Amino acid sequence: MSRAGALALALVLALTGNALAQSAPPATSKPCDNARKKVAREERALAETGEAIARAQRARETCASKSACARIDDAVSDGERRRARHATRLARFREEAAAACR
Repeated sequence: MSRAGALALALVLALTGNALAQSAPPATSKPCDNARKKVAREERALAETGEAIARAQRARETCASKSACARIDDAVSDGERRRARHATRLARFREEAAAACR
């Protein structure tokens, strides 16, 4: 490799390394990371609960027997209670994350 090629390669590596160092997210504390993970987990749980409720409501439209419809109705009401619990927990976890990440 020629001297000019080696110099160009070194320049590219230096610039790329500098750009990577600048684009890296700032280091956060362990409690902050843990709080953010809890928020993400609870958001996923809330979304999954909403999807389960929607599936049960679609199934309710096509249920054939009285007992099947009653089970689906119970599943929907259980899902609604679960969704409220997840929403409450999510609000609390977000507050904790805001306090931990200051």
